[in-house]
Amino acid sequence: MTFRSKHEYIQHEIKKMIKGNNMQPGDRLPTEHELVAKYEVSRHTVRTALNKLEHEGYIYKEQGSGSFVSEPSRKNKPKEIGVITTYISDYIFPTIIRGIEKELTDKGYSMILTSTNNNIDLERRAIEMMMDRNVDGLIVEPTKSSYYNPNIGLYLQLKEMGIPLVMINARYEEFETPVVALNDYKAGYDSTKYLIENGHTQLGGIFKVDDRQGKERLKGFIQACYEYGIEYDSKNVLTFETDDLLKVLADKTPDIIRKKSVSAFVCYNDKVAIELLNIIWQEGYSVPEDFSIVSHDNSSLSSMTSVHLTGIEHPKSDLGKVAAELLTNYIEGDLKKVEPYIFDGKLIEKESVIKINAED
Repeated sequence: MTFRSKHEYIQHEIKKMIKGNNMQPGDRLPTEHELVAKYEVSRHTVRTALNKLEHEGYIYKEQGSGSFVSEPSRKNKPKEIGVITTYISDYIFPTIIRGIEKELTDKGYSMILTSTNNNIDLERRAIEMMMDRNVDGLIVEPTKSSYYNPNIGLYLQLKEMGIPLVMINARYEEFETPVVALNDYKAGYDSTKYLIENGHTQLGGIFKVDDRQGKERLKGFIQACYEYGIEYDSKNVLTFETDDLLKVLADKTPDIIRKKSVSAFVCYNDKVAIELLNIIWQEGYSVPEDFSIVSHDNSSLSSMTSVHLTGIEHPKSDLGKVAAELLTNYIEGDLKKVEPYIFDGKLIEKESVIKINAED
């Protein structure tokens, strides 16, 4: 039998010891110190193994007394997967979470869910909670993924504890981990290319830059402009962070609209596009007659206004399903390694883009 980590080996050995010695419920196991000496591993490895066995119901702990063999009824507890997203009830996240939950339920796993509101401190607390619960696996949407994250040390601790991890939508550059995501670079490129193919040569953009999704979409926008000989004018490309979208839009978009310095915008997502659409209307202009818009995600918001938004489809439920499927297959030994899974988004044509001629 092969083991993926030292603590899995220790778990196996302790189970074998319980069975081989015919230990009964309530019998005391050797101390952590004795197990360290017996198996010549670190105390951290022994502690992780004991935590896993406790979670599985094989043993229980009493403060100051040690670890003991459990009653048979405690065994075979449902395996638990932790899910940490930036948001829970907002935008596309309910659909992603439903995809995760359905897959986990179908495979007999329970789910514990929490969110970070894209806040580093809340992410730290969420990870610590999952570590305390000793979850069997973790699905995480990283917080402010385009910036250095001080919680990287906690992620490394998860790895040491043997808790498998899959990230969704993005991953941290500093930490190698499997990711299930949309190809955001291609999405930004394809949305820009679509506008160019419809005759638009003066392009504006609005992109979020504290998440990697936004930076990748911006990179795709820039590359498409370069390849098709479209001038990239930084005055018409706005960037924002989680907390300052409305301020950036209020301060900068009215001037671009009044000057008509662009004929079309690429927006980071549908929430941004809806805000832009409202400003365009407030300034007395129309979409797509005066300005065209291409967005990302094809969320329910894209069809909630009188002008339905053309945009790149986000996989949503499928993304959640694949993340849960890969993680559980790994936990159950069906995969030796979790490989990244990247979706190519399809452009969904609706009503927010007009084709213009060169003479226009």
